[in-house]
Amino acid sequence: MKCCVECFQSNYIRDIIQTSHDVGKCDFCGTESINLLPPEKLIDNFRVFIDAYKPIKNPPANCKPDKIEKRILIDFNRKIFSSKKENDIKKLLRAIFKNELNNYKEIFTKNVYLECLLDPNSLLQLSNLQISWDNFVKEIKNENRYHIKNTVDLIKLEKLLSWFTREIKKGQLFYRARISEKNGFSKKEMGAPPQNQTKSGRANPLGISYLYLSSDSETTFYETRALLFDYVTIGEFKLCENIKIVNLKDTHIYDPIQFAESDSLTELLIYLPFINRLEEELSKPLRRSDNELDYIPTQYISEFIKSLKYAGVQYKSSLNPSGYNLAIFEFQKFICTGVKIHEVKEIKFKHKPI
Repeated sequence: MKCCVECFQSNYIRDIIQTSHDVGKCDFCGTESINLLPPEKLIDNFRVFIDAYKPIKNPPANCKPDKIEKRILIDFNRKIFSSKKENDIKKLLRAIFKNELNNYKEIFTKNVYLECLLDPNSLLQLSNLQISWDNFVKEIKNENRYHIKNTVDLIKLEKLLSWFTREIKKGQLFYRARISEKNGFSKKEMGAPPQNQTKSGRANPLGISYLYLSSDSETTFYETRALLFDYVTIGEFKLCENIKIVNLKDTHIYDPIQFAESDSLTELLIYLPFINRLEEELSKPLRRSDNELDYIPTQYISEFIKSLKYAGVQYKSSLNPSGYNLAIFEFQKFICTGVKIHEVKEIKFKHKPI
């Protein structure tokens, strides 16, 4: 039996199958005229990943072990296999491990769970990182600003951030909005603000200028908090050369097989909640009642990212879920190619009692 690229969501596995010169009909999903590979040839790629699971006899209250095919759907929904059917995953897994089924008999017959999520040492590492962040936030906001005792483990943080980098190609377009008068702003006035006019932001400290951009013009209206009948100038910005950024918006997009092969899957699963927390802190909308002290922890992290020679950081727009934002440190690599003036004609509010 042979499988094909359409059986898998993992790009790492898809690339391996794509190199095969055997073309025909897939025995698993039925796709025709496609590159094929005997699934047992993928065992070396899957072994470390499957070894992350262990049978659980007496699970704690918060642990729900289940059959391996179901746990993979729960833990890595559509990150590895294309099908969402447990039987399809079960069939493929057993085909991949057909020469070593005796060695993995317990994994394939008993209820299993990701061992690292139950390991007290692993949970302690995450707890320590969370505690160090909480202590760091308290100290840098209210006790010490420049000589900090409770600093975050920057060596660990650097490694975590390196897993979520993204290259943005030259020529890509982004947008910035400014509330203006009817005649709007010129292209020169749409860039990063002068240092002597730079206020504290979620990413930039007072007096240090970053260029805040959005993925689309619609998101910029949300981010500027434009009101009814406001005039808004939208600037279109073009990237002049390739840049590398830290992408905290898409921390949920990763390839478990690739991380497993590099022996980093356990670390990823342990520290992913912490990385997600950083992203949430960055993407919090600015409120009129905000205290600028609240920005200092994320400003510190942004400065650290900048010190690692990244050009910026990407994070979700909490005001427009379909868009995202960039805080660009190397804003000289963008040029404003044009501006358009808009008048806000309608605003729709969604609200709920609290």
